[in-house]
Amino acid sequence: MTADTRRDQVAGAAVEAARGVPGVAFLRPGVADLLRTRITDRTQRRVPLTGNRTPGVRVGRDEGGWRLDIRLVLRRGHRALDVTRAVQAAVLAALPEEPVVSVRITVTGVV
Repeated sequence: MTADTRRDQVAGAAVEAARGVPGVAFLRPGVADLLRTRITDRTQRRVPLTGNRTPGVRVGRDEGGWRLDIRLVLRRGHRALDVTRAVQAAVLAALPEEPVVSVRITVTGVV
């Protein structure tokens, strides 16, 4: 299994865990994710893209384990603190066999 494949699996598990938390409206893609989507929609890829391909979640790795950065939008009526704590707990529970160094959650909006 390649590093990119494992990274994608970790990102996918984090996305599914975060989406299942009450109060999460959706995960918000970053500018690079939006541009990558626009480019790949218009051109054929000669070489497969590497790195993170899961919008809303950035996954990095260092000596200690995985570092996750999750960007999400809340549903109106939910407290950001409660939702971010629940997302962090859900993500850590979804990755019990993986060494996770940090989970950073950024709330980018409310709908």
